[in-house]
Amino acid sequence: MELTFTQQSTAFLFSLLLGLFLGAFYEAFRLLRLCFNFGKAGTIISDILFMLCSSVSVFLFSLAFLLGFVRIYVIAGCFTGFLFFKLTVGRILAKIYCPVISFVRKISRKIRKKIKIFTKKLLKNGYKILYNISKKIRIFGKVPQSAADDIRVMDSNEKEKHSVKKFSGSSKSRKQHNKGNKA
Repeated sequence: MELTFTQQSTAFLFSLLLGLFLGAFYEAFRLLRLCFNFGKAGTIISDILFMLCSSVSVFLFSLAFLLGFVRIYVIAGCFTGFLFFKLTVGRILAKIYCPVISFVRKISRKIRKKIKIFTKKLLKNGYKILYNISKKIRIFGKVPQSAADDIRVMDSNEKEKHSVKKFSGSSKSRKQHNKGNKA
């Protein structure tokens, strides 16, 4: 079935509108990318997502207006609409982005700093718990190979307990005891 000139011209004009819509969609992706600074990997992923969304929208547009045929003038119309948006409204939005991006970056830095402090505290407490458990269970420490090593470990544990009991007095008595050990 042949398409008439009016169907083709209508499809071209609507493809210009689709290009404008895709330009606005790209600016939204761009704003997210600039605000959160995902790096090279984030840029690549966002560009791939944009390309997939735009190709699916052009295909669905062709199904609706051109009976499933993808014509070169539809792609040219989308590209022209995209460039028109990018060179006019896109430049104006780029000037507006600067204060918005700086505000969002300040907030995200504060949030990241608080999350970093919280995770450090959480990990320190977790390490203390694991360290104390490892002393009791000996999961992370050296496992005795023979009965003689086991006795040495027990002796050192008893010495530690004895030394803690012996010096549980005031700090003056500890200083006097330390002076006596040095002499």
